[in-house]
Amino acid sequence: MAAADDNIVTLIQEVASQFQRSGADLQNIQKTTHDMREAENNRNEMMHDARTLLQKMSRNLQLSRSKGSRQHVDPDSLRHDDRMMEMDQQKFSIAKAIQDIDQDITSLEAEIHQLRMQSLELDSSYTSSSGGASSGASSAAAGASKSNGSSGGEGDGDVGDSDAGTNGASVRGRGGRNGGIDKDEVMLNDEEDILDDTAHAMAVLRLQLYRGIGIEMLENELGVYSKARIRSSSKNDVHLVKFDDQLSPYFQTNLIWEFAS
Repeated sequence: MAAADDNIVTLIQEVASQFQRSGADLQNIQKTTHDMREAENNRNEMMHDARTLLQKMSRNLQLSRSKGSRQHVDPDSLRHDDRMMEMDQQKFSIAKAIQDIDQDITSLEAEIHQLRMQSLELDSSYTSSSGGASSGASSAAAGASKSNGSSGGEGDGDVGDSDAGTNGASVRGRGGRNGGIDKDEVMLNDEEDILDDTAHAMAVLRLQLYRGIGIEMLENELGVYSKARIRSSSKNDVHLVKFDDQLSPYFQTNLIWEFAS
């Protein structure tokens, strides 16, 4: 029994001697630890690079998908959108041109009105001068009658003087009254003619402008514009729009512009 215990003690001592620390073992452990840390750092760097590459590839995939989806769009729809944009630009340019023409028409109307008023003033001054000349002629005729009356006799001369004076006054009074009434009537009639001519010229210009862009106004039996015939040069078709009081002017205007463009 004692021999067995000695053998166990000896065995334990031999095993313990095998596990004694040495400088070489410590160096090996430190080297292994350093290698493990380097391996972990390299692994982290590789994972970071892999994530970056994956994100880049994901972005490229999304771009490729978006490009592929755009390629499947109908070319006709794209051309339609471009055509609509072009037509909108044409509509705005035509509207601006119409506005400029309306401003020119207004300025020309004002100039025409001013010129006609100047013409009326000149005519009225000429009428006044003609009235003065006729009054002078009447006075001369009255004087001649007076001289003739005095040569015929004293009593007759008095009667002739009174008659000539009365006739001359009546002639001058009628001439002055008629001259004033005629002047006012002429100016009033001329102003009405100016307004009528201006309104007619404006209506004609607008109708010509509308017809130039393919819009023709049509009258009904009463002479009122109730329809519009629109010709589209781009589509080579004709549309007929009937003016309805139940529809808003904004809707009807947009409808006409859409058909015209």
